[in-house]
Amino acid sequence: MNARSVWAAMPVKPFDVAKRRLMPVLSRAERAELARLMLEDVLGVLAASPVLRGVIVITRDVAAGRIARASGARVLDDPACDLNAAVRAAGDFISRHGGSGMIVVPSDIPLLPSRLIGKLVDRISPPRAVALVPATHDGGTNLLACSPVDAIGPSFGPNSFRRHCGAARDAGILPAVLTSEKGGLDIDRAQDLAALLAIRSAARSRAFLATLEIGARLQRVSAGRDGPRQSLNV
Repeated sequence: MNARSVWAAMPVKPFDVAKRRLMPVLSRAERAELARLMLEDVLGVLAASPVLRGVIVITRDVAAGRIARASGARVLDDPACDLNAAVRAAGDFISRHGGSGMIVVPSDIPLLPSRLIGKLVDRISPPRAVALVPATHDGGTNLLACSPVDAIGPSFGPNSFRRHCGAARDAGILPAVLTSEKGGLDIDRAQDLAALLAIRSAARSRAFLATLEIGARLQRVSAGRDGPRQSLNV
């Protein structure tokens, strides 16, 4: 496959509703800022990738769209704010513009290694192929690569990794599975914040978290005392 015919597709939730599972640790404003910085971290990796033809961001968030356009990405509207519908819309766009492959990349894997994108592109070089990077902890799919873009339908949600593998096999495709410590770390739970801080990197989102005394907050939450959101979410 011509690597330059592969696009990255990134669905992005509105910042003000993102990362609600982090409510015990982060205020609403902090969650929105974290979501914004993670988007910038991931876009930076994708925009610099020499193996991608382009990047598509699917969102209804005005600020996210502005950030995406500034990085050179195309922006599609996501009025339903539905992850799987957003991926299908991106696939339709890629097919109309002559693309032969797609990598679905979430905006909450701020340590995404650039070399992992190249590995995924290499794994979808056959005419019909699927490659996946599983989430480290929760059974989800952190990255999904397909050639053609509709080789399997997106099935993101709880335990999506198992469903995506099953869909590939049902389509007669043996899925390639790549594991990655950094690519497998998506920031969904309080424990993920500690994991992000434990890995040295230049990610903007990590630098932001380093200013928030996350360790002390996690200790308060684990001890059953009130976290910071009671006083900060105003």
